Amino acid sequence: MHQPRQWLLVVINLTARLVAWLAFGLFFRVQRCGMRNLPRTAGVLVVSNHISWFDPPLLNIALRRIPHWLAMMELFQSRFTHWFFTRAGVIPIDRGQPGSEPLKEAIRRLRAGHVVVLFPEGGIQDGPRSVLGGDPVIKEGAALIALRARVPIVPAIIEGARQAYVGRNWFFRRCAIRLTLGESFRIDGATDRAAVHVLMREKLLELAAEVKSQSNR
Repeated sequence: MHQPRQWLLVVINLTARLVAWLAFGLFFRVQRCGMRNLPRTAGVLVVSNHISWFDPPLLNIALRRIPHWLAMMELFQSRFTHWFFTRAGVIPIDRGQPGSEPLKEAIRRLRAGHVVVLFPEGGIQDGPRSVLGGDPVIKEGAALIALRARVPIVPAIIEGARQAYVGRNWFFRRCAIRLTLGESFRIDGATDRAAVHVLMREKLLELAAEVKSQSNR
């Protein structure tokens, strides 16, 4: 699998971050909470709910480290997007037949000290079967990556990004979006993938409940 050149990865990331920062600054009110929970160095796995196409650029400007991603293979279909996403540190994965190579590549990058962002719901999810809805379906690949990489895991919850789909919410008023990072946790003593899977799901649900409780105050 193609390894992005570091200098090109930095240039692409900074450019994308600048564009996203300008767009979010103009059209959205972004609140970031718990950013200190992201370790400044070493490998870390960020697991986030996924409610809109705005989530990746939001995380890109908020994390303050260059993130690597697992993303659906459909994003790589054109020549330009294949070139761009490959050099932006994105790892393509076939959601229908995940295979082992994308997971191994994510593990390698984590062990090399990078931040890898994963949407363990497997795609954009809303409603009762989402993390915010309280009954999500979490893909087991996330637990496998965490188990093999042995790096800190940081849960993340995004709220409000789906409202950005409604044009009047950002043409006529700045749509409010909130990103919250929970405390990092480790699974150093774990050996069972199912147990890690359950723990990851619980951590996401706990953070989602905390975020919703604060929003209702």
